Amino acid sequence: MYSAVSGLLILPQSSNEYLVIEWDPWWQTGAFYNGASGQWNVWIVSNPNGSQATVNPTPSPTLGRGYHGWDGIGSGYFSPGSGDYIYIKVTYDPSTNTLTGIAIDLNTSEEANFTLNLNGYYNPPPKGVNVFGIGAATGGNMANWGVLYVNYQPVIHSQRIGSVLPYLLIAVILVVVIITVIILNKRRK
Repeated sequence: MYSAVSGLLILPQSSNEYLVIEWDPWWQTGAFYNGASGQWNVWIVSNPNGSQATVNPTPSPTLGRGYHGWDGIGSGYFSPGSGDYIYIKVTYDPSTNTLTGIAIDLNTSEEANFTLNLNGYYNPPPKGVNVFGIGAATGGNMANWGVLYVNYQPVIHSQRIGSVLPYLLIAVILVVVIITVIILNKRRK
């Protein structure tokens, strides 16, 4: 798929809709599109057969006709310098169906961020195995981007902790009973 701001994009095949989140400084440092408040793009992609990807919502809720998804959203912006390290963190909370993201230039401490509620547009994926990808690209008007480090942390749902709690309680009670029996047996001898 080709995007006027992002250039040529590869959108993988999937039987389910998925999210593409992109930090794109060009929105505020070169493109200056009317209505673009920030440097983030969020797209809901459908590509079940691998040959005809569609990006929704269409038209864009932020920029209207001619655009797809939420293009140029968020607040704050910066133009990274040559050799700058950029920290990017994106979090999806399925319990609230909300995405948040922050990009920080570690050389200048400047940042760009966004928060987007997807209710009415995207349904949280079912629990189970989910796949994610991270990448960087060189656009026609951009620097040569590269990924240096990736850290993935799954969200621990309180239901999982709640389902383990009774077993932990039983284990603690058993340990206390065993210690008590050992102490009582030693005193008898």
